[in-house]
Amino acid sequence: MGPDGPGAGVRGVARRGARVHVRPVTADDADAWLALRGALWPGSAGDHAAEIEAYFADPPDTSACLVAETSAHGIVGFAEVGVRSHAEECRSSPVGYLEGIYVKPAHRTAGVGRALVLAGERWARGAGCTEMASDRELANEGSGAFHEALGFEESGRIVCYRKAIPGVASAPGVGSR
Repeated sequence: MGPDGPGAGVRGVARRGARVHVRPVTADDADAWLALRGALWPGSAGDHAAEIEAYFADPPDTSACLVAETSAHGIVGFAEVGVRSHAEECRSSPVGYLEGIYVKPAHRTAGVGRALVLAGERWARGAGCTEMASDRELANEGSGAFHEALGFEESGRIVCYRKAIPGVASAPGVGSR
């Protein structure tokens, strides 16, 4: 589904009474999306700008970015959702995947994150998915509580490894740990 697929134009009332509108991101939102991505994934600012530019240059069919906005504060959060062929412990394929979600701190616990996830689920359903999956950094317990409050169940924990392959030229900084 491209950026105008299911999940577009979702309205809701956040718990604090402020109206939140979740909709697909537009090119006019690029700066706000870039700032929110930088807050969620610091250290990759150059990558974020290039990925956002590519998203608008050739909108993907297998992923979408949804933004949450209020009339008083503008864009206060975003969720990136996608379709994966599989995910840990899921029983179906394809699987909707919550690739990332961020809500500005002043708007947390107000239902904005819930509205973004529900819109992402609608988008995934429109893409033929019957399950939704996600992940988080192990140390981010707040994210774990958020996911569980929305009905996600922890399906396992993994430790990831990497190794440079001897004799193969690598990118700068790779293998220099």
